[in-house]
Amino acid sequence: MEETSPRPVRRPRAENGGLELVIAIAEELDRRDSGTARHCETVACYAEAIARELELDEEVVEAVRLAGLLHDVGKIGVSGSVLGKRGPLERHEWAEMQDHPRIGADLLDDAGLDEIREWVFAHHERPDGSGYPRGLQGEEIPIQARILAVADSYEAMTTDRCYRRSLGRERAIRELRRNAGTQFDELVVEAFLVVLGRERESAPNGAL
Repeated sequence: MEETSPRPVRRPRAENGGLELVIAIAEELDRRDSGTARHCETVACYAEAIARELELDEEVVEAVRLAGLLHDVGKIGVSGSVLGKRGPLERHEWAEMQDHPRIGADLLDDAGLDEIREWVFAHHERPDGSGYPRGLQGEEIPIQARILAVADSYEAMTTDRCYRRSLGRERAIRELRRNAGTQFDELVVEAFLVVLGRERESAPNGAL
């Protein structure tokens, strides 16, 4: 298995109690589940790197980083038995899991993070329309959500989970390439592969 050592995520300055609360929830989720330890922090690092490679405005890059940290906050509403299940999910369990983007969006709405709310709501949508929860496709999905989808999936594929072992870096990259244009946005995948290649050349054992 290939280890990842993500750079520490810069903590945003909390402007209200709602933001502090959702950050605390995200951090607790990472601590609660040893199978996804530091998952959200790592996704935030990847999402930031992709956004920079795509030359998005600095303000957007920072918002995408925060969205990466908070993207799974809705899993606070998913039962531990579903999150930690080692085998395939039953239909009702999958329906519960698919509700986490909406729960997260509601939490972020309460925190006054309207823009990030929409990205989190859409981070499991797919360009071909087969994603959830709304079946959005193509340009209907915000580019920030498409960034989160790639960052989230790569992190999940390259770490051990309760239901499977890590796929490893090279196989995960092949999966990104194979599913570019259907599950993942092609431009985002291309940008992330550039980032991964550059990081590997400069620091083979670094964050990416």
